Amino acid sequence: MLNSMLRSSIMRLAACFLIVLAIWWLSSGRIFVEQIVPKPGDVAVVLAKLAANGKLFWHIFVSFKRILIGYAFGVSVGFSIGLLTGVYILARTVAYPFIEFFRSIPPVALIPLVVSIFGIGEGGKYFIIAYAATFVMIINTASGVASTPAIRVRAAQCLGANSAAIMRWVVIPSAWPYVLTGLRLALGFSFMGVVAAEMLGAQEGIGFLIMQSTNILDAKEMFVGFILLGTFGYLTDQLFRLAVSKRLRRYMMGIEAI
Repeated sequence: MLNSMLRSSIMRLAACFLIVLAIWWLSSGRIFVEQIVPKPGDVAVVLAKLAANGKLFWHIFVSFKRILIGYAFGVSVGFSIGLLTGVYILARTVAYPFIEFFRSIPPVALIPLVVSIFGIGEGGKYFIIAYAATFVMIINTASGVASTPAIRVRAAQCLGANSAAIMRWVVIPSAWPYVLTGLRLALGFSFMGVVAAEMLGAQEGIGFLIMQSTNILDAKEMFVGFILLGTFGYLTDQLFRLAVSKRLRRYMMGIEAI
């Protein structure tokens, strides 16, 4: 049964890959000029060249480090604020307008402000990625906490549980499906945020590769950056789902539909 499901998933993935590759190949030089949408073979040559000289793996390593640090900080802040706003009505009333205001501002719009505060060092890059991940984590955590069934809280109170015990053993476990959804979505937002982050005077990274190739009108290298972001974003998402399915399967209901 498991082998059959695995084979089916691999076949679907291979079919999707071939369809995208065929559309890409047919559109290059026909719908779009090759200077804008290069042939897959030409992009593969550039990809192999970057891999051979080691630059490819260095760009991947640098971007992943930035993504992981920014993601960890963003979800920590987002979970903490989401917990507070989900539990306390006053905190939710005060924080909600600010959350809605700032989450409507994309990370790339903050670049001038971030440069003024942090300069062009790594701190600003981590902040941009953390910013991209924070708000989706706040909203999902707050929604999960607020949706905790009242009957569970009352049952815990009847058994003599204090506020801290109720939070630890009732509220947080009840919110886990929402929290896991927030963690997964925040990971995707972090991959999007790294492109904006690496506009801040970066000299390496996948986002830097995309921006540099745009500036010098090298579409082949730009497509290499797209492929790297899409591929590793997909792989990390699948690894996240696999880890959750192994350790926290009973909480997966919130992320299975995505």
